[in-house]
Amino acid sequence: MNEFFCIFVSRLKYNVKPNSFIMKKHLHLALLLFVFAGFAKAQGPISTANWFGYILPSSPAANKYVTFTMQDLGSVSIASDEHPSVSTATFADGYVWSVNNVYGYCLYRSRIDATNNLIEDPELMVEDVPYFNDMVYNPADGLIYVITGEHLKSFDPTNPGNMQDHGAIEHDGFNLAINMDGTAYMISSWGEFGLLNLSNAQLTVINPIDLPLKMAFDMLTGELFGVFMGNLYQIDPNTGVYTLLGALHDGGNNYDPTCLFMTYGMDPIEFTVGDLNYRVNDDHVSVTVTGHVDGYNATGPLVIPETVSYEGADYAVTTIGESAFLYCFYLTNLSIPNSVTTIEASAFAYCQGFTGDLVIPNSVTTVGYGAFQICPGFDGDLIIGNSVTEIGDYAFNSCDGMTGTLHIPSNVQSIGGNSFGYCAFSGIVVDPENPNYDSRNDCNAIIETSTNELITGCKNSTIPNTVTSIGYCAFRGIAGLTSIEIPNSVTYIGENAFAFCYDLTGDLTIPNSVKTIDAGAFFNCQGFGGTLTIGESVSFIGDQAFRNCSSFTGAVSLAITPPALGDEFGGLVFDNFGYPILTVPCGCAEAYQNSNWHEPYGLNGFNVFIEDCSLVSEVEPKVSAVYPNPTDGMIKVEAENMRSISIFNMLGEKVFEGSANGDVFEYDFSHQGAGVYLIRVETVKGVETMKVTVK
Repeated sequence: MNEFFCIFVSRLKYNVKPNSFIMKKHLHLALLLFVFAGFAKAQGPISTANWFGYILPSSPAANKYVTFTMQDLGSVSIASDEHPSVSTATFADGYVWSVNNVYGYCLYRSRIDATNNLIEDPELMVEDVPYFNDMVYNPADGLIYVITGEHLKSFDPTNPGNMQDHGAIEHDGFNLAINMDGTAYMISSWGEFGLLNLSNAQLTVINPIDLPLKMAFDMLTGELFGVFMGNLYQIDPNTGVYTLLGALHDGGNNYDPTCLFMTYGMDPIEFTVGDLNYRVNDDHVSVTVTGHVDGYNATGPLVIPETVSYEGADYAVTTIGESAFLYCFYLTNLSIPNSVTTIEASAFAYCQGFTGDLVIPNSVTTVGYGAFQICPGFDGDLIIGNSVTEIGDYAFNSCDGMTGTLHIPSNVQSIGGNSFGYCAFSGIVVDPENPNYDSRNDCNAIIETSTNELITGCKNSTIPNTVTSIGYCAFRGIAGLTSIEIPNSVTYIGENAFAFCYDLTGDLTIPNSVKTIDAGAFFNCQGFGGTLTIGESVSFIGDQAFRNCSSFTGAVSLAITPPALGDEFGGLVFDNFGYPILTVPCGCAEAYQNSNWHEPYGLNGFNVFIEDCSLVSEVEPKVSAVYPNPTDGMIKVEAENMRSISIFNMLGEKVFEGSANGDVFEYDFSHQGAGVYLIRVETVKGVETMKVTVK
């Protein structure tokens, strides 16, 4: 991947010192900057750098951006003309910052399209700024420094309207360059070259310089370069002596760019030693393992060395690259050395042949996205090194052969979503010294301490009554999880929190504290065989939250107002739910009937809504007796001032409906089949529903 850093140049004044022989006023100058890169070192490849320049109307390519490479300064082509006329510019925070003078001086920020070598989409940040002699980004403190008139100022790219004045510059600042460590060099308008103190704007002169060079540092090598009149120079920062490197031209026409910047990319050193492929990292002393020479067909143990030698140089193996061993099904054992600090995304994903323990050594700090996803063959312990600070999303997802205890060390700062989904750990312990996560009350779960969100559970987890939310995929696919009790402290159940927990059985009660049940929260939990009770505070249930929960034999909603369901069509919340009859509070059936909870065929919702006034605690029960229960035929219902009776079977079919007068009603079930029936009794005071079992 190309790393890039960019800086522009400006059209600047240069006040001529009496004994300077080349200096002129109002020269159009150019500034370049190499960052995190540089000319090739002896042991490395030849670097490639993509350059851009903005050409003034007086040049052969009027009002255009041009592009060229360091290897061929004579190859210049038009890149873009979508930016306003620039007077000075720099690069910071991933954007080009520039001042243009089309409508007065305004500060703009522009996007960089590094892939296509373009800058585009200028965005106005600050109107009415002063004229800048120069503008340079300081990598050491993240500020942009400007020379405006006789003063040195700076601003934070996140707050460009707030400019700090660092003091007056003697003899007027002209050209500025800042190294990676914050060391600044300047050429004054009198042609004085020297060190500039950024805190107080004081210049320590090293030597006179007779060219008004626009300067910038190669941030990797520390070399200083400059541009003047279309020529590229190298500068000795200790003496100010400069050397001509080449001219910028196209077809014999010299270019004098008003502003210039570059993007850098190098062809990496890649080599093979033994069975493994490597790539030299930017530090030139370490390497990344990029894969096996046999690719997907690699077999046998995988032993990654601590160091590797190539062409007389020794390199530390510090990184296992992205997708390095992806789909290497036939590798059998894994050994990661203590030199590795980073395991990148999908490095070992789908390596299903690995067995035994998985040891993440103490040297590792980062385990990337899906690094060990779907490695079910590991059948020992997962041992996470003490230096690990970041565990990415899905990092160990579907390592379901691991059945021991998961230990989270003290330095872990970030655990991604579904990092341990579909695992079969018997316990979870977080180091008590970890300030970010805990497993309070021996709960066998990982809880984010600052938010009280349970983010990862196992088959033996309990949810403490201090937990306020159950996070994304917290229990997703956990085998052996047979029951769960959600405490009254929980207000939010996250997306896919219990999805694919096939072993959950019995009733499921969503407590009254819960307000939101997010999408897929209990998707495909087919083992529940009792009653689903939804608490009275639930206001939203996400798409597919209870989809394919096909074995429930009862459903109750305590919410007086029907909770919103997914999208306007219901979001398949109750698609293939096991029970089509919903019991709701007294007087609420009509509201549910007219909402997207109602689905005439009971395929994606409920087709019968039965009111039970006992569900609302402040309403006094109306039925005094229903007996005998169970019965083999006749039952008697006693209640005050009854008006009507409705009886439903468990399929939601109404088997009887009729008026009732007085305080006693009798019904003979002998012509009905055995099973459970719901009797809905309406009285002058309200409605109540009860279950009766027929033998």
